[in-house]
Formats: sequence, C-alpha cells, structure tokens
Amino acid sequence: MEKVQTLKGFRDINPEEALKRGRVLSLLKSVFKTYGFAPMETPTLEYAELIEKEVGKEMQKLIYKFKDRGERWIALRAEHTPSLARFVAQNYNNITFPFKRYQIGNIFRAEKPQAGRFREFTQVDVDTVGADTALADAEMIALMATSFQLLGVKNFVILINDRTLFRDLPVKAIRILDKLEKIGRDKVKKELDETGLDSERILNQTKDREPSPRLREIFSLLKSFGIPDELWKFDPLLARGLDYYTGAVFEVKLEDHRESLAGGGRYDNLIGNLIGEKVPAVGFAFGLDRVVEATPKETFSEIPFQPKALVTIFSPNLLDQTIRLFTQIQGQGTEVELYLDPTAKLNKQLKYADRKGITYAVILGPEEVKSNQVTLKNLKKGTQQTFSLDSFLKTLSLG
Repeated sequence: MEKVQTLKGFRDINPEEALKRGRVLSLLKSVFKTYGFAPMETPTLEYAELIEKEVGKEMQKLIYKFKDRGERWIALRAEHTPSLARFVAQNYNNITFPFKRYQIGNIFRAEKPQAGRFREFTQVDVDTVGADTALADAEMIALMATSFQLLGVKNFVILINDRTLFRDLPVKAIRILDKLEKIGRDKVKKELDETGLDSERILNQTKDREPSPRLREIFSLLKSFGIPDELWKFDPLLARGLDYYTGAVFEVKLEDHRESLAGGGRYDNLIGNLIGEKVPAVGFAFGLDRVVEATPKETFSEIPFQPKALVTIFSPNLLDQTIRLFTQIQGQGTEVELYLDPTAKLNKQLKYADRKGITYAVILGPEEVKSNQVTLKNLKKGTQQTFSLDSFLKTLSLG
C-alpha cells in the first residue's frame, strides 16, 4: 500500500463531531418515541434485485452492486425503504398495523464526491405503514416540525404539495420540475423545452394550482397538532423526484438555502409491489450531516467533549488507591479519565490533560492518602485545593 488514506468519497468522523451527531440523534429519538415510533434495524446488504426494484431509476445508477462468493448479486443499501418493504412483506401476517418505525443507519451511494456529499453517510428514516389517512400524513409533518424545533434549527419551513396534482404531466416533466430550487426557473424551462414539452404552460399551470382536498385536510390537522403556520406552506411546484410517491410530498428547507434538510411523502404502491396488494405508507428521511450542520451551537453547549477530570497517578505504589478513587468518581456519574502510565511523572500527566482540554486534574499523593483527602487542580485557572474525600466528590460533581 503506497499511501495510507481513506477511500475516495469516504471519511472519518472525529470524536468531537461524533459527539455532536450523538446529541442530535438522542434528541430526535426522544421525539420519535413521543409520537409512538419504535426503532428498527435491517441488514446493510440486500439482494440487488430487491434494491433495484424498489428505488427510482436515477437511484439505480448509484447502487454498489457485486457478486458474493455464492455468485449471487447483492448490493449495499442505497435507501432504507427497500429493506422496510422487504421486512413488511416477510412479516405481513405478524405485524400490527399501522406499523410505525424509525431507522438510523449508514447508506451507500456511488455518487461523485463533492463538498458535503459522501459515498457513505448516515440516514434517518421515519415511516408509518398501513394507514392511508390525512391524519397519518399530518402526523408525519408534525413530527418533522417538532424534531427541528427541539434541535433549535432556525428559519426552517416545510414545503407541502400533492403528487396527484401532477397527474396530467409526464414523469419526465415532474423530474425536471423537482430541480427548480437547485437550478432555477430558467434552466428548468430550458430542460422542459429540450424534451419537447411546453415549458410555459407547465410552469404557469402548476404554479396556479390550488391545494387538493387531501391537502386541505392535512393543513387543518396541522393546526390541531399546534404546528405554527409560519413553519409550513403549500408549494404547488414541489415535486419530489423519486418515482414512487403517490400523494402528499414534503420537504424541510432553510429559508436562505436551496438544499433540503429532509424530505418525504406518501408512497402507497412500493411495499405492495412485493406482496401483490396495496399497502399504504408515508414517511420521510434525511441525511444526518446536513441536520447537524443546521443545528445551532447552543444545542451542543452542554456536551462535554472531554472528561471533566483526569485522575493522575502520583506513583506506582499508590496505583491501587488511585484506581479505587477513580471508580468512586465514576460511580457518581462524573465523566473522568484515568491516566494509563503509572510510571509517568506528574508534570507529563498534567500536560496531557491540558492538551486535551480537560478542566481538572485529581491528585492523590502520599499526604492525601494519610489524611483521607484529595487534591483537585483546576488547569484552566491554575489553582488547586485539597478536600476531604466526601466534599471532594461533591465539589467535582457540581463543578
């Protein structure tokens, strides 16, 4: 191996970023739970035929597909939805519907690497299977709004439309319309003209459409959920490019950005394709990276990126007493680290703590052992104080 590096389009996530991602996921899971959604996990690998059948034509080009040792075509998941469809089909008679689940896991797409876009990324999916009602659609939108509110995301809006309003348009026109926010009206008009479509008629016709009866019901229900009007709006040009959407579609966008934070909609045919009967479903998904980026810093202010204290080892002779002190600190729930070289000089250990940004150093020397005390050094302020063991544990937990 000539050079040690990650694969093109893949990346490492350092501990500080991983803690941020964990914080966001923890908050999101708390919202999902309050709406009655349960976690689910599925394999990273599926039969390639399943994934190719259940994703749109554009996504099929991005699948990592290969033969296993048994000469079977398999693929890395490019979406969670095909696995959900397979799970429901396999367990149809044992599932209690409506089936409400969320899934968090890594997705793989052979896309061209660019800023903020990787070939492996974490995606969060939330779906309700088995309920074809405006209430199920509205609950999904309300869940999205609640999630971004809890994260503290500012200036987001949920755009909502109904794919049934596009029934008189060919699929290729819908796909082009879906690019409107990304490439602008002029380029969309040009693409429509290049495919032989009447761009002026299509753009004007779709822009002037009124909400469908289903959308009006959804909007009324959103008010019942207590979702403020300023957090959502009807967008008659919102298309959502994937072929499988059949009804309401929605996207979360920041008011000053073109890229969406999340998106989804109703897909009533996808799961039924595997079992030969209609199975209604609605859901949304988002990439974790964009959501973390949109989450304000204050949401992460309480995350301790490093342990609160480093328990130093004054000498190898005091290792046993030091480990006992370390476990006592752990036992009260304080995040703490034990230095792992008993022979290292104290000054080296303090420099280690300072480089890592750890606030306190715990020192248990011979004098402290004799008097049943502990010294606590504040590395930020350069001060230190000696406490009895009980008052030390209380001081550290509060500090």
